[in-house]
Amino acid sequence: MSEPIPSSAPAQGAPAPVPPAARKSSWKYTLGLIAVLVAGAGGYYLYVRAQNPEPPPVDELTELKAYLTRLAANQKLADGYADTDPKDLVADTPKDPSKWAKVDGELVFTVVGTDDPAKAVEEWKDFMAALGKATGKKVKYLDGIQTIEDQLTAVREGRLHVTAFNTGAVPMAVNTAGFVPLFAPADAQGKFSYEMEILVRADSPVKTPADLKGKTVGFVALSSNSGAKAPMVTLKDEFGLLPGRDYKYAIIGEHIRSVKELVAGRCDAACVANDLLHRAEASGELDKTKYRSLYVSKPFPPLCFGVPHHLPPELRGKVARAFAEFQFAGTSVGKRYVPQGKTKFAAVSYEKDWEYVRKIDDTLSHLLDGR
Repeated sequence: MSEPIPSSAPAQGAPAPVPPAARKSSWKYTLGLIAVLVAGAGGYYLYVRAQNPEPPPVDELTELKAYLTRLAANQKLADGYADTDPKDLVADTPKDPSKWAKVDGELVFTVVGTDDPAKAVEEWKDFMAALGKATGKKVKYLDGIQTIEDQLTAVREGRLHVTAFNTGAVPMAVNTAGFVPLFAPADAQGKFSYEMEILVRADSPVKTPADLKGKTVGFVALSSNSGAKAPMVTLKDEFGLLPGRDYKYAIIGEHIRSVKELVAGRCDAACVANDLLHRAEASGELDKTKYRSLYVSKPFPPLCFGVPHHLPPELRGKVARAFAEFQFAGTSVGKRYVPQGKTKFAAVSYEKDWEYVRKIDDTLSHLLDGR
């Protein structure tokens, strides 16, 4: 008996099944598609670049160069100011009374520009009261003065009658706004000064200012003597370091904030006025174990109070008397200055006391020459 034919075998006489066709490879088509997409993307990128070209590389020294150009142009009294009687580098009071500032019922006062005028008013309220008593006028604190430019404009226009500029801004105020320096906070012997210090963190490997090469230095503001101008000159003249070439700098905006940024590791060094530093240490705002001093400069005069050159002479005399007679102890002003050993205001000489500051400015105006 024959074996049964399996059901899977083709029936007798039926055609044999056709084997499936070999599958063609698709990799050539895939590569071709990728090439087309890449070419299209590249063309679109070039089109977008043509329509929106990239900006030129940023020059990190642009702001500094602009400031130095301006500084160089303001090394002497601007046109319209005279210095003849006596010749002391400060603008004379106009001889024509019609050119004097018009001061009616209010005497307008500020300290160095601040973004917290309410705090400044509280701190200076006792001196403002003494100023009002000496002049017989109501004393108003001028709000809205946050920058040196605001301050210079207000002095120039006669809207600000008694004010203070920081050390480094005094020459520009004298030369471009007719500011007349009169008094600075002083100790019982009438001495006034502070030093610029360069600080690093306590654990920093930096041993001398020369080691700041390749580091980031924190500056307060380009117009600040101790916070930028003096350290830039020092780093160049004594250690051969130039901003942009040998070190980077960051503008931080305030002395104590600079130290806090240093401690937080956001810069490698901070440049500050040590009278403000010591005040913050005494109040507990700063912990001096967190940083150390790398460099201490020669003495500089501190911030300076004064008046516009065209303030009426009689009123200027009354303002000067208010400064001369005011004692800090027991006043709102004393809370700021007594911990620093300062007890009163002392008269200043712009010609003598700001000589070193003017030298710094002159040197700084040529800082990048030939760079």
